Amino acid sequence: MIIKNIKIKNYKTYLSLDLDLSISPNRPIVLIGGMNGGGKTTLFEAICGALYGLKIRNKEHFVELFNNGAMGHTDPEIVLELTFVGMVLGQEQKYILRRIYKLNPSEMPVESVSLNMNGNQFVFGTAMTFAQRAQAEQQVNKIIKANLPQELSKYFLFDAMQSSDLLKENVFAQIIRDNIENVMGFNKYIQLERASERLQQEWAAKRLAAQKEADEYNNLCKQKSDLELELNQNTIEQDRLYKFMVNIKDEYEIAKDGAKAIADNRVKIEDLKSKIEDTKRAAANYNEQLKSVVDALELNVFIPKMISNISLELNDVIRSKEEIQRKIGEQLSLEQLQDITNQILKYLKKNLLCVEGIDDEKIVAYLRKQQMAQEGILDKYSYLDGTEVDAIKAALSSHSVNTFIQLDTLRHDVDTRVSTLKEQEMQKDSLERMQRGGNATIIKDYEDSEAKLNNLKDSSTDIRGRISRLEKQIHQYDIQLQQEPDVKYDTLVELKKFFDDVANSLLLRKKRKIEEDMKEQLNKLLISYKNCISKVELSDQLENFSIKLYHKSGNIISLNQLNAASKQIFIQVLLKVLRNLGDYNPPVMIDTVMGVLDEESRDVLMEEYFPDLAEQTILLCTTSEIRKDKDYIKLEPFVAKSYTLTRDVEQQCTNVESGYFGIQLSE
Repeated sequence: MIIKNIKIKNYKTYLSLDLDLSISPNRPIVLIGGMNGGGKTTLFEAICGALYGLKIRNKEHFVELFNNGAMGHTDPEIVLELTFVGMVLGQEQKYILRRIYKLNPSEMPVESVSLNMNGNQFVFGTAMTFAQRAQAEQQVNKIIKANLPQELSKYFLFDAMQSSDLLKENVFAQIIRDNIENVMGFNKYIQLERASERLQQEWAAKRLAAQKEADEYNNLCKQKSDLELELNQNTIEQDRLYKFMVNIKDEYEIAKDGAKAIADNRVKIEDLKSKIEDTKRAAANYNEQLKSVVDALELNVFIPKMISNISLELNDVIRSKEEIQRKIGEQLSLEQLQDITNQILKYLKKNLLCVEGIDDEKIVAYLRKQQMAQEGILDKYSYLDGTEVDAIKAALSSHSVNTFIQLDTLRHDVDTRVSTLKEQEMQKDSLERMQRGGNATIIKDYEDSEAKLNNLKDSSTDIRGRISRLEKQIHQYDIQLQQEPDVKYDTLVELKKFFDDVANSLLLRKKRKIEEDMKEQLNKLLISYKNCISKVELSDQLENFSIKLYHKSGNIISLNQLNAASKQIFIQVLLKVLRNLGDYNPPVMIDTVMGVLDEESRDVLMEEYFPDLAEQTILLCTTSEIRKDKDYIKLEPFVAKSYTLTRDVEQQCTNVESGYFGIQLSE
């Protein structure tokens, strides 16, 4: 299977993407760079989503996956389209797989899927009847599974930083069991062995003379078959519980230690609430200031402008008034003139030198006027009183502020905050939903699963014992039948043994080949034990699987004691070996390729691992993982395509540029 192209529309950080991922035999690597948050993991998820579908639960989940920059600007639909080729019966087939997600009139997410296989079209969707959809979906899933089953995809499309998690208890054994039984074709021989056993039992029942014996034999065989089915379901459920418990073990430990996760989430929720309220207050404040500016537009803008235009004339008024006041200050004051006038009139009236009823204010005004005339004082602004002059002074001394500059700055700030408001509210709602479950839910889920797992283990032991007892009873009938010659029965007995031998010999050959290839690869790639591994040993039983490394000194190298970098190398070597020995030919896609690797481990991966890892290898990384001045130079001869993902914060989307952080591929 080789991926040729991926198209994405409105999915998470991708507004629109059409990316060529084709490779050539001597250049099998596609290198995709990007800084943290640039969209690398989203591209990884989009390819998996295109292959196996997005499980969109409700409208809120759809909105979370829908590109923020597209909100309100385009039809609300998410499109993932993957073009790939694969070999079927020795012939190359081209596939175009397209998945579209929308909200129906009831605002529930719906899916439509189309698969074009060399011109043959398969289509199904949520809107179809159950029977129609089931038939078409089965055909599409069968084609996808023939190229890469979903249950095995996690071993070939994975995050290198999390690869060491595969060494956790119970998960590791499951990886080997999945690969050997399914990927390597081992499972088909087990199925043939079981089928031949059923045929043998059916034919044996026919040969038993007495009806009672036949009924008893058939009943024993049915009991055994039912118990084997129950045991198989028991094993599947144990595997499911193992994986679930491993996935939530870290959260469970945190929950047991205390309410740290809840406390952290509570802080995040309160921080988001504070930011949301601040944004709403800022928007309300902006609206109030805008209204205030509009209401006082005349006072704040027009009047200051008018005063500025006539400031020369107003200053002339002030200077004239001040000059008059200065000159008047050098003469008798109004109070002094009033006092002198009153004394003179009093004297004249006392000596009968003037009549009664003379207006003293007129005399004072006359004297005042005469006094000013003698000094040449002329007040051309006499119509302005002192209060009005003070108002002119105040107007000239006031400093007007252009409120529009402040208002525009505030507008930019509010626009920036409002643009992230919906995202913050969605994040807050999501955290609050998580909080409602709380630590109690995690603890209960884990401990309930643990109790159920223990019950399943006890039940499994009991079922195995009952199967063993039934086999002994059935064997008694088989001995009786074997004493009577029957070519068909004897052939069926041998056929079961034949398939059992084939399965065992296949397991033995695969086991030896895995051990040999792993030893060779680890001696080259596992720097901490380079050229010091004398043997890799896999257990003979898959049920309780184990793998051991032996140092050339004879001691066992404990996998649990390997550091994080060595664990990453170990698991990547294992997956490469299993892939090369399997029946499938999938691409390998690795996110955070270097993880926690040291300098020497980086070099050996560049030179010995990535160039021949698979027919197509897609690497997602930052410049700190594959450095432009060192690592890229070693990898470049094997790179068919290189791209850089960049985040457009304004448009809220990821764009793709040719080349690795500005370095274009050489021909």
